[in-house]
Amino acid sequence: MGQGTANTGMAVIYALVALTVILFALGMILRKRGMLRSRGAALVWAILTILPLFGSGFFLWTKHQVERATGETKSGVNEAPPAQGNAM
Repeated sequence: MGQGTANTGMAVIYALVALTVILFALGMILRKRGMLRSRGAALVWAILTILPLFGSGFFLWTKHQVERATGETKSGVNEAPPAQGNAM
């Protein structure tokens, strides 16, 4: 997985977060018009609004697990070295 895959992954994350924001704004408009007046309708819309965020988290987790399974990411190897503090 090269540079293109990382950029594609972030594009998916940004798109899912943008979808959540759009659904939130649409929900506010629907509520103002009285379409989400009942408790059940508002709850269903709230769950629908949050789902893309869970999808983006699942996407990141799955991508990380694939990288670990293919050996691209290894425990203790790909991590940044600890910062050396300057003693004064």
